[in-house]
Amino acid sequence: MKNYKTGIQLYTVREALGEDFKGTLEKLAKLGCDGVEFAWNYGGMNPEELKSFLDELGLVTCGLHSSLDNLLNPDCDDYKYAKALGCKYITTSLQGNVATNWMETIEKVKVAAKVAKDQGLQFTYHNHAQEFKKIDGEYALDIFYAATDPEFVKAELDTFWIKKGGEDPASYLRKYKDRLPQIHLKDMDEETGTFTALGSGIIDFDSVKEVAIAANSEWLIYEQDSCGDKDVMECAAQSIQFINQL
Repeated sequence: MKNYKTGIQLYTVREALGEDFKGTLEKLAKLGCDGVEFAWNYGGMNPEELKSFLDELGLVTCGLHSSLDNLLNPDCDDYKYAKALGCKYITTSLQGNVATNWMETIEKVKVAAKVAKDQGLQFTYHNHAQEFKKIDGEYALDIFYAATDPEFVKAELDTFWIKKGGEDPASYLRKYKDRLPQIHLKDMDEETGTFTALGSGIIDFDSVKEVAIAANSEWLIYEQDSCGDKDVMECAAQSIQFINQL
């Protein structure tokens, strides 16, 4: 029995959603997803319509990704969707440049995280490789988490970008296991250093799974920024099956 739930970041299938939003979600439900993480695209449906459709499919909303500027605004539509969809987590990623305005970004995140809390949601932060640039000898991402309150700012760490940043994914995840409700599972091709379907690359997901269990992470979320010449839904099928069999 799994100790976690399986999700997919819908950015992975963004083109398929643009062609057939409902049909794509139906396919994902049949592939064995427990939940989906939205990123701006709601298929033209209002929050109540979308919630009803997800209920029909047996899918829940495992997260919702938005811009930092949006999350600073308590009246933004993303909060309305998150609450209507029964979503617990609302997420952003870097909106600025680590080298020039990182401390300013951190201060904005602190405000946005409190706005999210007032909306009844848990704020999480999604990293990329650029947060592994060093500022005075310390990773920008470590500075970020040291400067933010774990009650308000949780982590949605991404295995590919941790690896791209020069760290071992499982070891770095373990560092923040006390604030890790979501983990983005993303694999890296050995030859090209780019994205590949889960289980096809070099990242040790057995070790990642052990950290997820120790951290009591709720969601393991598949994301693949690009599938190259591979079929997106085939990559999704392989990757979702991979998570469910971990």
